[in-house]
Amino acid sequence: GYTGLRSCTWTEPPVHVFSNSSLLTPGSTSSSCDLTLLTCLLIGSYRFCIIPVLAVINGRDEDLWTTLTSPCRPAPSSSKGASHPTVSLEKRITHCKPAGPTTPRTALTSPCRSAPSTSKGASHPTGSLEKKSPYCKPAGPITPRAVHKTSKTSSRQEKSQQGPTHRSGSRDGIQANDLQGERSNQHIQLLKQLLADSNRRFQAIAIVLQQSLTREDEASRQCRELYEEQVSLQEELASSVHSCVRLEKEKEELRATLQDAAQRLQEQHQKDLAELEQKTSYQAEWDKSHLACQEEADKCRTLMLQQMEELKASHEAMKQKLESSHEEQLQRVKQQYESSLQALRNAHTQELQRFDKTSKDTEFLLRRELEELTVKNNALMEKLAAHENRRKELAEHTQKDSHTLYLEQELESLKVILDLKNKHLHQQEKKLAEINKLTDKNVTLEERLIKVQQENEDLKARMERHAALSRQLSQDQAMLQESLQKESKVNKRLSMENEELLWKLHNGDPSSPQRMSPISTAPSQFFKLQSACSFSSPPVSPR
Repeated sequence: GYTGLRSCTWTEPPVHVFSNSSLLTPGSTSSSCDLTLLTCLLIGSYRFCIIPVLAVINGRDEDLWTTLTSPCRPAPSSSKGASHPTVSLEKRITHCKPAGPTTPRTALTSPCRSAPSTSKGASHPTGSLEKKSPYCKPAGPITPRAVHKTSKTSSRQEKSQQGPTHRSGSRDGIQANDLQGERSNQHIQLLKQLLADSNRRFQAIAIVLQQSLTREDEASRQCRELYEEQVSLQEELASSVHSCVRLEKEKEELRATLQDAAQRLQEQHQKDLAELEQKTSYQAEWDKSHLACQEEADKCRTLMLQQMEELKASHEAMKQKLESSHEEQLQRVKQQYESSLQALRNAHTQELQRFDKTSKDTEFLLRRELEELTVKNNALMEKLAAHENRRKELAEHTQKDSHTLYLEQELESLKVILDLKNKHLHQQEKKLAEINKLTDKNVTLEERLIKVQQENEDLKARMERHAALSRQLSQDQAMLQESLQKESKVNKRLSMENEELLWKLHNGDPSSPQRMSPISTAPSQFFKLQSACSFSSPPVSPR
């Protein structure tokens, strides 16, 4: 929270309290504390500061002591009412002689610095102790010398006006004024002491109020923490009550379901007991059913063996058929592959021959053009050399004329033509090199195309083979699943009959011990028969 110096009437805003809360709101206590603090500050300011100063200003000693002993009376708080006593005090000081080294200004201003005059000053005690009160501000600086000078000037004026006849009266007035000044200085010193005591008391009250405010802040903080804790505990209590109610409902539901289940189980138990009593009465029928079960088990075993042999034979036949069809398909695929490969080879050879012919023709034409251009170039070079020689001879013998200029121009034009021809030859050579590169690329691309086509054919053949095998295997798997389902149904039926016979065997009539001896060997024989029926042939896994 806030730990610095603050006003005695400063309070924090009250925390929001719910209507159902048992905690007290801090607003009521803070408001009452503010009112008491304001009243204490106003009473102290009137009692210790304003009333003694007003008594000194009016110059009444008996009023000072009566105001110190009498109860507090309100002082004027307006600026107009305070300005008149200060003026009268200054007028009185001008007619008095100073009795000590202290000045009236310091005596008046020092005790009034800590005396607040309004409620704003009371709200900030620490600031009001340091600020000057506007009621005690004098009109100007007053020193003992100034008072003495003013007294001398006034006495001189009176002497000059009244004459020598009034000198004795003026001396008596000066002595009376000196006595009155000494008395006023004594009163001022007394007021200083009283104001210092009141300041100390006021500071002690401010410190006590500050401590009480800190305690109040701590108490309000603890109240807020307790309120938050109470709110959290109320929420936890509500959640726990809700969970308890829900658990009680679940408990009642579980109790009802358990009672229903126990009743149903009891009824079922009664029914089972009745059925068991009925079944114990059929011992003879059990012997007949046991023999019939053994006969049926033998029949089922023989049937299972026959079915397994038939399945093996059919599986072998289907396997042979699949192998033969697979061989035929391989032969057909190989023939198709060879025929397509031969056709591709023929087409490739034809294209290569065509490319060779076209490349040879273009090479022959380009070479012939190159030879013609080289011949022309040589002829032009010879002409150029002849023209150069002729030009040199003409330059040596004669000066330049129009004919030489014409020859030079013609020579320049021939040079330009020669350059163009050379460029054309270079372009033709570049074209030949590009054509050779394209032919090489074409050959490599043809080889790659052949390889890719071969791989494509191989993949197509493999895909067809895999598709045929998958179709055949799916058919075989469906047939085997049907046969396995039939066998599992037969095995389940036999196992149920076996369990029923075993139950009848164990729950038979104990009064006939002669019939128990052959029955004791029946379960082992029946289990052997069931294991032989179920594991006589290993399961065929599909490929």
